Amino acid sequence: MSRYKCEAYRVRKGDTLVSIGAKFGVPWQEILKDNPCSPEDLEVGRVLLIPVHLASGSVPRRPRPEQERPGTSSGHEVLGVSRESLHRGRPAHPFWWPTGGTLTRRYSEPVRGLEEPGIGIAAPPATEVCSVAAGTVICCVRARPGRRTGWGNVVAVRHGGKVVSWYAQLARIEVKEGQKVRKGQRIGTVGSSGAAARPELALRFFKDERPVDPLKYLP
Repeated sequence: MSRYKCEAYRVRKGDTLVSIGAKFGVPWQEILKDNPCSPEDLEVGRVLLIPVHLASGSVPRRPRPEQERPGTSSGHEVLGVSRESLHRGRPAHPFWWPTGGTLTRRYSEPVRGLEEPGIGIAAPPATEVCSVAAGTVICCVRARPGRRTGWGNVVAVRHGGKVVSWYAQLARIEVKEGQKVRKGQRIGTVGSSGAAARPELALRFFKDERPVDPLKYLP
């Protein structure tokens, strides 16, 4: 059976799916499968998942991301995301996206056969996850080492207007309960759990303690 490794690449000005595929030795059609997007209009700053084939034992060299920087707790590298990826050209918007990546699941789509009141954003492992707005961390749930249960590491942040954002399937948590956070401040990194087959951030929004569609709030 063939094995695959997902590499990360941030789109630069002038890039096309064809040119990116050529850099990694991957057909552009394969990139499109993991990153639903328009081949003619790639957003600069967007992070793409590149399915690099490992059956041959050789992996093309990965271009160095511009904003990749060391992590603060484990010594592993964290894949940074551009501010443009978060605010989508609208920096004054009340809420920003929590990470760069691809929307893989919309509000109310099923997870494990059950309707999920949130959305899924696929991104490479260790991609930073940021608070969607300024607020206070009200909950940090850390998964037990060696166990893959539920939504894994989870962080919840309370914002103004009785809105709470909820981030799950984190690889690690970099904030603590009661901490004040800024809009766009890193609170953790993308990971995975038994709820997803690939690295993906699970994001929920609550308004007046009721789940709401995050896409109605994000720019």
